[in-house]
Amino acid sequence: MKAFRVLSVATAVVTYALVVLGGVVRVSGSGLGCPDWPLCHGHLLPPLSLHAIIEYSHRTTASLTSALVLLTAAVAWLAWRKRRDLVIPATVALGLLILQVILGAITVRLELPPMIVLAHLATAMALLGAVCVTAVAAALTPAPAGAIDRVARRRMLLAASGTYLLLISGSLVVGSAASGACNAWPLCGGGFSLTFDGLPAIQLLHRVIAGVIGLLIILSLASVLARHRRHGAVRATVALTLAALAFQVVVGAAVVTLRLPAALRGLHLALASAVWAGTVILAVIVGRLSPHPALPQREREMDSVRRPARDVVLDYVSLAKPRIIPLLLITALGGMMMAERGWPSTGLVVLTLLGGALAAAGAGAINCWIDRDIDGEMLRTRRRPLPDGRIAPAHALLFGIVLGLLAFVLLAFWVNVLAATLAISGLLFYVFVYTLWLKRSTVQNIVIGGAAGAIPPVVGWAAVTHRVDLTAVYLFAIIFLWTPPHFWALALRLRGDYARAKVPMLPVVRGEAAARRQIVGYTLVLVAVTLAIVLTGVLGPVYLVGAALLGAAFIALAVANLLARRQRWSRILFDYSIAYLGLLFAVMVADRMIGKV
Repeated sequence: MKAFRVLSVATAVVTYALVVLGGVVRVSGSGLGCPDWPLCHGHLLPPLSLHAIIEYSHRTTASLTSALVLLTAAVAWLAWRKRRDLVIPATVALGLLILQVILGAITVRLELPPMIVLAHLATAMALLGAVCVTAVAAALTPAPAGAIDRVARRRMLLAASGTYLLLISGSLVVGSAASGACNAWPLCGGGFSLTFDGLPAIQLLHRVIAGVIGLLIILSLASVLARHRRHGAVRATVALTLAALAFQVVVGAAVVTLRLPAALRGLHLALASAVWAGTVILAVIVGRLSPHPALPQREREMDSVRRPARDVVLDYVSLAKPRIIPLLLITALGGMMMAERGWPSTGLVVLTLLGGALAAAGAGAINCWIDRDIDGEMLRTRRRPLPDGRIAPAHALLFGIVLGLLAFVLLAFWVNVLAATLAISGLLFYVFVYTLWLKRSTVQNIVIGGAAGAIPPVVGWAAVTHRVDLTAVYLFAIIFLWTPPHFWALALRLRGDYARAKVPMLPVVRGEAAARRQIVGYTLVLVAVTLAIVLTGVLGPVYLVGAALLGAAFIALAVANLLARRQRWSRILFDYSIAYLGLLFAVMVADRMIGKV
């Protein structure tokens, strides 16, 4: 079975690559890069022209896909004929492949007739779904009869059907040449005004369908995650699918509002295909899981107790983790003032910081919703509203999503789309990559996950300059390297809590001594990077002196924490790391303002 699993996964991966390349062929206008079939300009190898190479790459991947699909079906019939859950999707995939090859030949012979092109894409997506079903079925054991979660499977099948419909509507937009018909987003007339006329109407209809189906997908995924959040495969697939959906929306908006190259529509299709694959995979996974057990008595009765409005408001505010937000806003403001070499317009500052605060609050609320099980195990967090039963989990999730959407809309329409995209990317990374994936699975969780907290200064820089350059990347790198020693200093003090909740933080997995050594190592690298920027000429002597003094104190405390091995030094180091970051950005801004004078 292991060999068949590898084969089926390889088939799914190559089929996905085929679908993506097919999208690139279409949006780049390379469909007739090889005007004959199966040769290319009468030869086995293509000429050295871009369109011919793109189309030939697509055909080569199609040939590899054909071989893998055929081999998968053959092995399923020969070795696993009693596993109907393997034989049926593998056979369906083979039939779809044959149809796909026929449609591909007709597409070239008849020079891209729109309806055949649409059928070609629809068949390709169905083929991708079939090979994904085969791969997941091979990886999981068959479910006992009558023991599956039919509710969750029904919801995911509905979401998958909606995604397929959305893909077809997107193909109709491209086929009708309506891709560039709207020069605004989310609606066609600029801002939120409507335009119903010819091609813009087709584009607008696709966006309306995308909005409705996108909401359906989000609700379906949230429902499945709520029922099976302890299942690792469910958490990972939900995270990746939601991330693909969010980035698909962002790419689509960016192509329109930033006038990005049309070739990026290929990325739009690639992300849509990932959403389609994710919903199909989840439908198969949840179809092999038993129904979620009943909710705890506390969760069923939490809404029966009426509480003062002030207490309810304070609980919702606490979901946003307000103690974290000020430092994020300080770094965002620092990025803005660095870019402006002074104080930007007050209106821009207010809107950018408000959008950043909403994004951070949304990420915090969704994080609380996901982590409510482990929060209940930790002394530090067990009195939070969700584990304590003061707020319904569904309400907390909705609260976080609404905050995130408000952040994106505010930044996109009143700051710029790039800043909005960066802010929402930070939220998505924090929720899906860090919280759902890394936090519970690897000791490097906070190292990689620190990228989410490093986004705010880049958002501030983009808000002022409408671009991201090397200085913005440098600001990102500083916070990225600052996060591990900052957080591990806290984790040293809360080692027992993390161990109780089975969260693989460094002090828990590798021990306190290893964590203290890593803190010193990361601090040395951080300080070196903060000083090296002076060599580029971006910052001058005022910054150099300030960064050197602040860095020396940071290193001294890290070394003291290593040698003394007492919790008191960990607390001092943690508190100083917060002051260090704020003061470092203040010194940066002061140096840039002095340099401007």
